[in-house]
Amino acid sequence: MKNNSLEIINFCGISVVCATRERFAEFLISKSNEFNRLISYSLNGESLAKFHEDDDFKKMFLNADYVHADGMSIAFASKILNKKPLPERIATTDWFHNVARLSEISGESHYFLGGNDVTLSKTISNVKSLYPNLNIVGYQNGYFAEDEYDRVLKDIDNANPNFIWVGLGRPKQETFSLLIRDNCRVGLIKTCGGLFDFISGNNRRAPIVMQKFGLEWLFRLYLQPKRLYKRYLITNYQSLRIFLKYL
Repeated sequence: MKNNSLEIINFCGISVVCATRERFAEFLISKSNEFNRLISYSLNGESLAKFHEDDDFKKMFLNADYVHADGMSIAFASKILNKKPLPERIATTDWFHNVARLSEISGESHYFLGGNDVTLSKTISNVKSLYPNLNIVGYQNGYFAEDEYDRVLKDIDNANPNFIWVGLGRPKQETFSLLIRDNCRVGLIKTCGGLFDFISGNNRRAPIVMQKFGLEWLFRLYLQPKRLYKRYLITNYQSLRIFLKYL
């Protein structure tokens, strides 16, 4: 595989990977074997808004080695704002499976960090069922206090994974990713938001047609209106304002 470089475009002031899901998976699998403690963050409407509205989040987000378009709105907007648009959305929930399939063959190891005990247990069980040859070297729930950070970081360091999937919610997962980078020997640190909720079966994906037209957020709002309506109302408005600014 030729994995020496990835094309990057500037999207609304952020350097974003311009590649297909499969290409991005192949590339980062290759890079994970160098154990250079790389970080990959996801870009969607919420993180785009935080990047432009929150200076502390922006500084933290700029630590990423690779940022990919997790939101369909980002992929859509790139077709208008960029001469070279993004070829597709790289949703972490889908991308995980690209990585897992390839890792079963090439042997990269994986560590899962996040969720409660029940969700994490279901996630590990389902991953093992889907990918019986995947090398899982550790897992830890996301409900640990600050005075447990050293213990968690030591466990990750001892596991020495190629990939660590960090699903602690934004912005904690981005903050903790920096601690992993600075304290553990790992290949790639990948923030993954609600990935474990989907793999475990706690949450449902939107119908394919809604995903295709960038309406997955609307399906999530339908399922969890009280938790999500304020967030989507604010971040959708902020994202639209940012798109218009760069247009």
